[in-house]
Amino acid sequence: MYLYGRYTRGRELSTDRNKKLLFTDLDGTLLSTDKTVSAGNLAAVNEMVARGHKFVIATGRPLKSALMISESYGWNRDGFYISSYNGGLIYDCGSGKDIFVRGMKKEDVKYILDKAHEAGIHAHTYSRTHVVSEYDTCELNRYVKGIKMPKMVVDDIISYLTEDPIKAIVISDEGRERLNSFRESIDSFCEGRYTYTFSNPIFLEYSNINASKGMSLKIMAGLYDIPMEDTIACGDEENDLSMVQAAGVGAVMANGTDFMKKRADYVTRADNDHDAIAEVIERFIL
Repeated sequence: MYLYGRYTRGRELSTDRNKKLLFTDLDGTLLSTDKTVSAGNLAAVNEMVARGHKFVIATGRPLKSALMISESYGWNRDGFYISSYNGGLIYDCGSGKDIFVRGMKKEDVKYILDKAHEAGIHAHTYSRTHVVSEYDTCELNRYVKGIKMPKMVVDDIISYLTEDPIKAIVISDEGRERLNSFRESIDSFCEGRYTYTFSNPIFLEYSNINASKGMSLKIMAGLYDIPMEDTIACGDEENDLSMVQAAGVGAVMANGTDFMKKRADYVTRADNDHDAIAEVIERFIL
């Protein structure tokens, strides 16, 4: 049984004089089911930044996709940041510059994509501007439609990519069992170099072992001299776990998975369709 709306860690954040750092996932957390930011969430986010706190979108999405959302709400200014690709690239929306980048070797991404193709599973990677794949599949087309980012189907990703990609993703509508079987087949190849996470039951995502949402939270806290006890992380799925566990307060949405709720300090009363992020901001920041 979850204690919705109750903070279970047994202590509060520091006094309101201290600046806070809020990390929030996008899909299923900040965004409503219709992929918009509600008026309540928008007002709360703008108010916290106006008071000098820092707001970070932490998502598995590529930077370009997250930027389209951020800019549509006027968040291309100081106080707003994006941790994209599950922490592989941190971006300052005010300066328009990267803060942190940890990628994967092109040759290693090629290996993962080839192994997925051999297993009959779709996989792709990214450039700064496109979703990149060697195969034009229904999974690819559904994916780019969802994140509103163009695709590029190429003969060879190593020749096409001008810099090392930051993330690779493997997609199977057959779900976790099929993806786990594939993951196990390349675990020895990835060991010590790359890590994986599930952002939902059909998305298996690979990134640099030194990149995660939790690590990006620690980097941002250190960069801006914010104590870890003054950090808050909000999420709903397994790929949010590292930041939920790292933060001073780890908040999980009412619509989050049971796996995540069991590991939360705070479970919101509201879900992502009813201003859950505003609830967290009002409870722990304003």
